[in-house]
Amino acid sequence: MAVKNVFSPLILAPLAAALLAGCSDSGSSSSSTVSIKVQVGQEDIEYGLVRIASVTEGGQIDTDSEGRLDGVYYETDENGYADATVYSEEVSYFELVGRQYDDNTDTDGTTVRCQWVDGCSDDGTSYAFGDDMETTSGMGWRAVSYDLNKNELIRVTPLTDLAAQLAYDYVYSESDAAWSATGYYSPYSVEQAISQVSRVFNVDSVEGSEPADLTQINEWSDNSLTAATNAIRYGALVAAWRHLEESYGSGFTAAVAGEFSADAGQMLQSGNARTLSLETLYNAAVENLQNLTVTNSTVQTYVSTVITGLEAEVADLQADAYTSVTPATLASLFSSDDLEDYELGILRAKAFVSVMRDYDENFFEDGYKDQLDAYADMLKEIGDSHADDLDTIVQRYVDTEALYATTYLADSGNVCADYATYNADAWIDSCSYNAATAVMTLNGGEISVGQMVADVNTTDDDDTPSSSHAIDVLITGRYEVETGGEVVLRFDVDNTYEDDDPDNDIESASGIRVYFTDEVSALDDPDNNEVIGYEIRWSDFDLYDPRYVDTDQETEVTGSFRLFYRGVRDPLDASSDLHFNIDTVVLNGRVSDVVGDEDDDDRDYSTVYIAATAENASDYYPEKEFASFNGFFTPNTSADFVEGDVISDLVAYERGTETVSGTLVDYLDVRLSADGEPLEEGSARYRFYPTVQREDSDDIDDDDDTDEIIETHDVEVCELEYSDTAADWSVSTCDPKTRVYEARDTDEDIQDLWEAGLLSRISVSGRGDYFVSWPDDGADSDGCYVMTPLAEGGSATLSGTLYEPIVLGLSAARLRTYVRLYDEPKTLFDMVAYASTADKYTLQAALSHDYSSTSTSGDVYVGTGSDLDRIVLAYDTDSNFDISGSAVIYKDGVSLSLDSGTTETVDSSLGLYLKRSYGTTPLPYKYITNDDGEYELCVTDNIAEDSSAESTLDDAVYYLNFRDVVYGSIRQESGVWVIRYIDGSWETL
Repeated sequence: MAVKNVFSPLILAPLAAALLAGCSDSGSSSSSTVSIKVQVGQEDIEYGLVRIASVTEGGQIDTDSEGRLDGVYYETDENGYADATVYSEEVSYFELVGRQYDDNTDTDGTTVRCQWVDGCSDDGTSYAFGDDMETTSGMGWRAVSYDLNKNELIRVTPLTDLAAQLAYDYVYSESDAAWSATGYYSPYSVEQAISQVSRVFNVDSVEGSEPADLTQINEWSDNSLTAATNAIRYGALVAAWRHLEESYGSGFTAAVAGEFSADAGQMLQSGNARTLSLETLYNAAVENLQNLTVTNSTVQTYVSTVITGLEAEVADLQADAYTSVTPATLASLFSSDDLEDYELGILRAKAFVSVMRDYDENFFEDGYKDQLDAYADMLKEIGDSHADDLDTIVQRYVDTEALYATTYLADSGNVCADYATYNADAWIDSCSYNAATAVMTLNGGEISVGQMVADVNTTDDDDTPSSSHAIDVLITGRYEVETGGEVVLRFDVDNTYEDDDPDNDIESASGIRVYFTDEVSALDDPDNNEVIGYEIRWSDFDLYDPRYVDTDQETEVTGSFRLFYRGVRDPLDASSDLHFNIDTVVLNGRVSDVVGDEDDDDRDYSTVYIAATAENASDYYPEKEFASFNGFFTPNTSADFVEGDVISDLVAYERGTETVSGTLVDYLDVRLSADGEPLEEGSARYRFYPTVQREDSDDIDDDDDTDEIIETHDVEVCELEYSDTAADWSVSTCDPKTRVYEARDTDEDIQDLWEAGLLSRISVSGRGDYFVSWPDDGADSDGCYVMTPLAEGGSATLSGTLYEPIVLGLSAARLRTYVRLYDEPKTLFDMVAYASTADKYTLQAALSHDYSSTSTSGDVYVGTGSDLDRIVLAYDTDSNFDISGSAVIYKDGVSLSLDSGTTETVDSSLGLYLKRSYGTTPLPYKYITNDDGEYELCVTDNIAEDSSAESTLDDAVYYLNFRDVVYGSIRQESGVWVIRYIDGSWETL
């Protein structure tokens, strides 16, 4: 048993780079929350749900990895009000959704009051004026608002929806007197859009004004003429909007909002070129008001005034012409201080962009980068010059273990095995072996080799077990590489001991740990006890070139290192040979400028920490016996592993009934097999218990009634196991039941499982993800596919097509390096990456300079302090929906040359935020809002997602944020990267 000389070529390149090149030359503020009030409709939508989300630093609505709004739900009361919490000094996003009544849990459904005097119709049911209609139609209205104050009231209506769309698509440039396309929310576009919509429809403020409830029109008698007529006009427009939507159908508001934005914030005055014209809306509003019965004489005057005004406006409307309205000026929309901040912010953003055009030179203070580059170049030169030497040392270390294992297992007394096999370059001068102590020494005692039982269970109290599944082959001492009779690289390695005293117990062993199938108390014969893993361990090493001692190039690398190889077999072939994958790599090193000194005596030094693990190390079967470092993220080239490979009869299903604890339940068995081999992993029995009535003792509907009877339905998932003896499947273990509080049938349950991908996306260990096409009945009215019901007692087999082959990859990696040059500020680089494939990964990285302390940002350490310079990067391609990323650059005391000719010094923060959809091929699913007002998965095509869908960043858009305000965007135009600022100006990069 030996490591078979595999470590050297596998770890040479990365280890050399990590050990001998310890560095490379290569924020947003938070807001407090405030309590606000939200009113939807005309004070007439009860039990509506308002989703509220923040807008990100890149001007985008905050969403999760599945593209769903990442927000909080609030329920409206009988007057359409909801109390909510938002961030102050930020842009907030509001969205109204409805839900249906659930008689089982007594959850109230959304009701909307009929505001059309001649009556309303919903889903074939007629309602009289003033009736409350239980409906979810016409929902989806949006609103956006900036910097809300405590107890401020925000309205959500169809008109605020137009403003929400316009605010994202455009900003008004006062210098150009035109709307400029953006694709992000900003405080300025939000306020301008609200102003624009208010002016187009002649409402005082579509977000600040209350639209009157026409069913309670007489209540406006105590209001002033101005306030009352504004509210009545607004209410009449909203009521007319809803009435017109009855004829149009679903999507009316979305259609109008899209056209309104496409027309740069203008409405068609009269004609049929658009879904809605002002003439149509105004005429409908007038008709409704004329039919309205008003008993209060004062209010009659108000209503007449509104009608007269609308009729006069209709008379002036031009056929096939659009409005030509502009928003109020920024000077009137913002306070003088806020406007000054806006104008100054644009100037500073442009000036900082100019500074950062050459950020590689400007990031560090004058002179430091030259020193850092020189230091990095020196380390790189040393590393490159010793790459082959380090390879030699690693190979000798591995050969040492092989020689020891051969000697020990030969059991030939105090005799070393013939070491000629391991001594091609004559590095071994002598070898002695003591059979009584099982200790071998090389080169006159310079290298000592022994063994001890490895403590692989670090959670118990026994630090010196008498047996375990691993043996540490202890290798300590000195290895040297010579050139021309001169030592050019020296490597010392030792264990770590309690209290740093070699006479005490070993805390962490150095050597090569060998893992066996069965427990052992000493090295065992692999022919009888198979080796299932190897781990090279340097718990305390010291590496340097003795020729450079007492010179300017004196450099020492110290620290610890380990590399673990995990043994695996082909999951579909139990008789296959054992191959080994790299599972874990950890390096914790320090590069200093004096050999053998105390750390605090160093003038220049750096540290490096690297840790990486491979997600598929236990499943992926490498083609070679030992997987190499450069094999990561490459699929197996076998024909069985390529995309499009089909496994016939991958899934066998059976639908039936069985009795469980005296209850007759439906079940669906999903049994997997590949190449005739049953696959227990993923095979399951889904049990669907009958709907039963239970007492609501937990008050799940929160109505304080714990005695009422409700319907409940349980689903249970059980693992299946296969018996070779019986040649059949049976249930092994079951997860706890999942309970829903409603009546359900088995077909609905199976549909849910299918929509979630549990039946159609099958992972086969060692090969990848397969798509199984179950029968479907096509799409429903929402465009969502419906699975063909499986016949009771039916069974069949289905094939699977490989759409995402398994790859071997470092799924998690951490790199942190710290550099301290003599009498210079500190520099820290920290990076964390998670990757399932070469194309699907998340990355966070931070470069901090001249900092006084550190904190965390996400998963990485960042510097903080008054003199800080910092770059924080984030990049995510792992989402199925889009690529997202950001780069935030912070510099203290930057000298900015403004367009005005003045120069000022300010702390500056510039952020670039990216959100980019994948390709043109849509995913075969989306999310819709269901009857409960919640997101529900909708299958849009019975196919696998296109794993090859890519998106280049050539057509991506970057949103430019200076000191927490979006001031522009960057995108390619005719092959040139162009920055377009919010004020309408632009420049190329």
